[in-house]
Amino acid sequence: MSFVYAMGERVLMNSQRKAWAVMFAAYLAGIAIALNQSKVPPVMQVLLQSLHMDTATGGWLMSAFAVAGIALGIPAAFVLARLGPKRAGLLAIGCTLLGSIIGALAAGPATLLIGRAIEGIGLGLITVIAPTVISLWFPPEKRGTPMGVWASWVPVGSFIIYNLAAPLLKAFGWQGIWWFGALFALAAFVIYAATVSAPPAAEAANDQPREAREAFGRVVLNPASWLLALVFSTFSFAFMGFATWGPTYFNQELGLNLEMASFYASLGSLAVIPSTLVAGRVLDRVRNRHMVMTVALAIAGVLLFWCFQLGSVDVIVPYTVALSFVAGFVPTTAFTLAPETMPDPRWAGLPLIALTSRVAEADIHRGREAGFTDYVAKFDRAALLAGIAQVLAARRETETV
Repeated sequence: MSFVYAMGERVLMNSQRKAWAVMFAAYLAGIAIALNQSKVPPVMQVLLQSLHMDTATGGWLMSAFAVAGIALGIPAAFVLARLGPKRAGLLAIGCTLLGSIIGALAAGPATLLIGRAIEGIGLGLITVIAPTVISLWFPPEKRGTPMGVWASWVPVGSFIIYNLAAPLLKAFGWQGIWWFGALFALAAFVIYAATVSAPPAAEAANDQPREAREAFGRVVLNPASWLLALVFSTFSFAFMGFATWGPTYFNQELGLNLEMASFYASLGSLAVIPSTLVAGRVLDRVRNRHMVMTVALAIAGVLLFWCFQLGSVDVIVPYTVALSFVAGFVPTTAFTLAPETMPDPRWAGLPLIALTSRVAEADIHRGREAGFTDYVAKFDRAALLAGIAQVLAARRETETV
């Protein structure tokens, strides 16, 4: 009996190690894609001058990436069901790798834009694939911590490239940043290929395409999934708007030079990273996970009301750190709750990509002429909508149970 027990413990331990290895491979893939997404802003002025672009074309260097990601959100769920987590993930990383190489070789804005669009395919795929892979390997009661780690993929990727862009630019020109992105994606590709697979139960489920199609239909008609997506997207609209225009506000309204304004803005990324980890641990220990998001949204909604009314340089650091720390709880909770709203965990990432924060990017670009005060009202309304949606989602879940 003791031998059987010991063997069972060993199998369980090996399974847990495998789950975390798969999770970190997916996490590295996400960082590689986020890093490549964020490589344009630090060298935007250099790109405009080197490739003789106007600011509108320069803006499309970010939008092309985002539009491709949005367009492939729902198709990504079918790609995952058809190819499985390993091949689908490799396709996502491979697109980012290929797009970065095309961009590095670009001699004009058209080729660079094509490369950015191909890179963006990876965004649309990985946003669905990674949380689904994690949900397949971790049971619901243990998903909080790995989803907390996963939720930091964008700030970690952004932080890496923002700090490496200047030395890479100085040493190799803007093309060096694109080659660095390609090398990082290549490393993520190799690690993902060597590590990721589906657990046996998921592999068996993938052999039943009819059931997969029926499960997808139930997802599309599931209000809880779309309410969660509304929460995620409206809050992301508010927070990413502040992240986009914060440095400009610090510079133009509070008198900081551009270098210091960018540094203060980057503190937000540093605060989000530990926040997602703390949020994951909290979610593993509480029963009412909806309440965690509701509280975070309420606090963030109050803080966002003053995002462009700080009035003093001394307020920037505590405000940015506090807002960003609270903000980290929202994506962590959303990614953790998403599989629980699904009749089939293979579609776990679908509602989050359908209305992800990139939907707001077109409005953010149009906001160049709007000024800061107009955005305050938008942020407040977005946070309010997110809070209402979350309350409705929690009430529906309670009534169902």
